Amino acid sequence: MFAQREGGGGQRLARLTAALDERALALALSAIDDDGQPRAVNLAVGSLADSGFAARLRAQLLQSPRAARQVWLEVPEAAAADHFELVRELGRQLRPTGARLGLEHAGERLGRVERLFELGLDYVKIDAAITHGLSRDGTRAGFVTGLVAMLHSLSLQVMAEGVSNE
Repeated sequence: MFAQREGGGGQRLARLTAALDERALALALSAIDDDGQPRAVNLAVGSLADSGFAARLRAQLLQSPRAARQVWLEVPEAAAADHFELVRELGRQLRPTGARLGLEHAGERLGRVERLFELGLDYVKIDAAITHGLSRDGTRAGFVTGLVAMLHSLSLQVMAEGVSNE
């Protein structure tokens, strides 16, 4: 009985976070229609657990095709590592819309994501915790150089968060 209650609560939470993420996307699309400026929307891992979430995002994006091409949707690295199939389905649903899909806060776990190329990603943002002090740490710099080379070999755009100098 406890498992049923917990499962039901988890489903309700997934629906709530999905509704918030869908609203954030609607606001981003509206703002893009108003000013033409690109927007990024961070999606919660919990939203991916809602079975209709990816399809509803796709429908929203298809209703605003011009604005959809200016939307960058981001999921945390943990989503790719822990919920690979859900992120892959999101990528599959979003591909025809022109919206970009990326991972944020990526770093140490990224190399453990098997079949990264199957996710349908357009970009990866390397976490600031990985890039902080990069110019003073040769080991860290070597790790980031290898990570960037791997991501570029998959034709992914790479951004580094938290970089404060050349």
